[in-house]
Amino acid sequence: MQGITNRGLREVFGTTVVPDALFTEFVRVRPGSATPVTNADFIEATTQVPGIALVVQVIGCADEGVVQATRELVSRGVEHINVNMGCPWGRMTSVLAGGGMFRAPETVEPMLRELRQIVPGSLSVKTRSGIDDERQIFDVIPAFEAAEIDFLVVHARTVQQKYTGHANHELTREIVDRIGMPVIANGDVTTVAEAAAVMKQTGAAGLMIGRGAIADPWLFNRIRGSAPDRPEGVQRRRELARYLSLLLTSYEAIFYGDAQILAKLKSVVALIEDPDQRRWCKALKKQKHVASVRRLLDTALTDDH
Repeated sequence: MQGITNRGLREVFGTTVVPDALFTEFVRVRPGSATPVTNADFIEATTQVPGIALVVQVIGCADEGVVQATRELVSRGVEHINVNMGCPWGRMTSVLAGGGMFRAPETVEPMLRELRQIVPGSLSVKTRSGIDDERQIFDVIPAFEAAEIDFLVVHARTVQQKYTGHANHELTREIVDRIGMPVIANGDVTTVAEAAAVMKQTGAAGLMIGRGAIADPWLFNRIRGSAPDRPEGVQRRRELARYLSLLLTSYEAIFYGDAQILAKLKSVVALIEDPDQRRWCKALKKQKHVASVRRLLDTALTDDH
């Protein structure tokens, strides 16, 4: 999730709930540049939590330097690459990158074949189901198979849908039935019950959880059965305050100034949709200084009412 799954958040997740793998934000490729990847993106792509696989997301197309960028990433020690074919925002849908790749499916296989020769670990694709037609994905599945990618992550919405409506996991099931590689289901998993339902419905090899986990990082362990169901009221606020306190400390170490630190924290708070925490979250988002946010979090950690 661009702007959110930075190394600060990954550190907190990796040391508290230990997902099976962590994904970076997009490495943005700069077309025509002698250095197609920025130093900032190199830092993000090479900062790992020990013991957890880090999958680096690249976005772009062959003509925009994705192959060259991947070669540079691998030279810096990156092992796992994921090609994004789903981003619904900005220029990614106006060129042959992100969700825009659906406009030229014939370009996908040659690029993935080149990447397959470069990437030492897993090579995967994260995709939407199409731009405006969810059946468009079946035009590119042969390219995924021919390039022998290791797994496919399917967010069963179209690019046009962005995050509206519902992910069509009947389509995910159809994809699982059609191809031999592992398929990871993505979209609309925010609770243990939803996770179980999606796995049962799709037969997927696993789940990728984004927004649901950002709002409730213990969701991974709740699904595994190693953490209790999500609490409510004061206990839920205390749980969230502990999480946000860890994030705040992590962000203070890598970002600069109250405005930047709080912008990152507030982007996480914005994804917390618990009705009984709405007023508290609104109070957090109103704060303009790290110290005042810290006070609110400390109060929640000790408040019994």
